[in-house]
Amino acid sequence: MNFSFLTASRIVCKSGVVDEIGPYVNHFGKKFLIVTDRVFRTIGVLDRLEKQLDQQGIKYAYFLDVPGEPDVEDVDKAYKVAIAEKCDTVLSMGGGSLIDVGKSVAALITNGGKVKDYLEFVGTGAKVVNEPVPFIAMPTTAGTGSEVTKNAVIGSKKEKFKRSMRDDKMMANIVIMDPALTIGLPKKVTATSGIDAMTHNLEAYVTIRNPTPITKAIAFQGLTLAGKYLQRAYQKPDDLEAREGMAVAALCGGLSFSNSGLGAAHGMGMALNIYYPIPHGEAVGITLPHVMQLNADNAPGLYDEVGEAFSGRRYSKKGDGTKFAIDFINQLNASIGIAADLASLNVTEEMALKMGAECFGTSMSGNPVQLEAKEWGALFNKLRTSAVGSAAR
Repeated sequence: MNFSFLTASRIVCKSGVVDEIGPYVNHFGKKFLIVTDRVFRTIGVLDRLEKQLDQQGIKYAYFLDVPGEPDVEDVDKAYKVAIAEKCDTVLSMGGGSLIDVGKSVAALITNGGKVKDYLEFVGTGAKVVNEPVPFIAMPTTAGTGSEVTKNAVIGSKKEKFKRSMRDDKMMANIVIMDPALTIGLPKKVTATSGIDAMTHNLEAYVTIRNPTPITKAIAFQGLTLAGKYLQRAYQKPDDLEAREGMAVAALCGGLSFSNSGLGAAHGMGMALNIYYPIPHGEAVGITLPHVMQLNADNAPGLYDEVGEAFSGRRYSKKGDGTKFAIDFINQLNASIGIAADLASLNVTEEMALKMGAECFGTSMSGNPVQLEAKEWGALFNKLRTSAVGSAAR
């Protein structure tokens, strides 16, 4: 058995740690580029962060202009700010989009060029040769797991792509997780980020790309936590226990899929996001139960242990746990406002086939069932109006 496991140099998880962050980061650099959202100024979080940095004598500049999913233009603009301000460290606080922008900028500061040059499939083949400047990740949405991955997913609205900048050297130097920062998140954000975390764990648990005993164990813990806490966090936004549970579930997802692989829900979700302006988590959440059913049709017992984790019961008949798992995800989606199909997007049959041809990549290579482009197109076509399964019993 041969495998390796790569993650951030240090992970700190503590509610309220934003008020203690100074000693954790004071050795990284003299001036930080802080990539974040203006809302954190409004709610006072940036004042708390600045107090900590000021006490350590750390200077800082801000990049606050990432409207939604990160675009190549956002990264290139942030890089220019970092160079102009002579920043030697990058700190990202927010969701996966902000973390991915910061992660990319940390590498560009020492390697130069435009971010598109480094993107898989669409770039010029540029590599991250030089060690990036220190990168600090502070996730606040409990979803993407980007804080512990070595890649940044960047798209282009103009050129219609969404691809990864990827290198082992892009891993965060430290992850600061403060689950209390996720309290009060809008329900839509809780839902879309949370189902993304669930999908990461579910796909990493069954991926065929590079499964290992460590990644399967972490993914199983993550999906168990998400099954317990996602709906609760959605229904009770101020429930700190649920928020902490989902923060760890998201972390488990990132730890597991970044060291093993994903599956078709993410491959199809990426294709959807190229053409339809819906959150990434919503895209993968819609496709997840359909992909699970496709995989289960080929391997009836594939999700049996997952069903047992969700239900708290043991199943004696092969396939019963898998059926419960699929039903559970359908019910969970319905309870948190994730659509059962693509009907609201008005996807045409032509576009369904187009997405089927364009969904291939590293995520698809890990799916237990491998199909041809026309077959994925047929599944997209089915999703235009079709839900799958029934409510969990």
